[in-house]
Parts: sequence; structure tokens; C-alpha cells
Amino acid sequence: MRVVGTAGHVDHGKSTLVLALTGIDPDRLREEKEREMTIDLGFAWLSLPPPRGMEAGPVVQEMVGVIDVPGHIDFIKNMLAGIGGIDAALFVVAADEGVMPQTREHLAILDLLQVENGVVALTKTDMITEEGWLELVEADLVAALRGSVLESAPIIPVSARAGTGLDTLK
Repeated sequence: MRVVGTAGHVDHGKSTLVLALTGIDPDRLREEKEREMTIDLGFAWLSLPPPRGMEAGPVVQEMVGVIDVPGHIDFIKNMLAGIGGIDAALFVVAADEGVMPQTREHLAILDLLQVENGVVALTKTDMITEEGWLELVEADLVAALRGSVLESAPIIPVSARAGTGLDTLK
């Protein structure tokens, strides 16, 4: 089983995205529920769809473990504990805020750990109403990724709440 770890700024929708992808709420502590913020590592899993072009044959679906990490700077030690042994990163950036301080810090950690496999989820796209905003955020994100281990990672616009982009992300 491969393991994917989330990374990204606080309140950019990492846990909500994990719930939407897996059906499992990674925030299990009462304090996390009350504060609406991940504090400790959360765990979930999902079965990936067969690779494109292989849907017809006898394909074994790959199970993937997901580690959801806190984005808040106060819980960076917990983030480091969760991200250390992952096979790929699910790097999350909210479309309504764009690149923020912990976005850059989490990206630097992925660089230090040389997590070379990953995908970028541009979340909360359903909250964007201003013409051109999404393109601006994506351009800033591409600039932030330049020179990092995720420079070539695909950027997938998603909305966990509306369910858009989730199949593409999987």
C-alpha cells in the first residue's frame, strides 16, 4: 500500500478534501471538531480507480493510505511526524486565499524530505466568484512551485463541498 500525505496552509481544506475523497473524517479529536482545525495526524484510505485505458481488463484496484497533517504553525512537529514516510504529497492550496506562509513552509519541508511525487489540489474553487481570480491564484501557485520537488506536479482545481474535480484528482 502506498501512502499519501497532505500538506498545506491551515484552513485550506486538507481534512475536508480527505473526507470528500475517502468518506472518512480524519479529524477525530473533540478539540479538532470544536476548533475546526487539525491538531494531530489523521488517517484514512481509499481505493484508486483503475488507470485510464485499463478499465476493461482484470485490474486490481490499488489501496492508498492517506495521512492528514495539521497546517497550523503551532503543530508543525505533528506535520513532520506524518509527512516523513510518505510516497507522495497531496499539496493543498485554497483558491480563495492562494499561497500563504504555511504553504511555503510545507513546500520547503517536502523539498527537504525530497518527496518527489505529488499532486496539487487547488481547493475551494466553488468560492471563487470574481472573474480572473482563479487564474491569478494558479499563476502565483506555479511561481511558488518553481524550483521545488512539486514543480512538475499537476494542479487540479477541486471543490470538496461541491464534489467537482474529485474524480480527476483520484
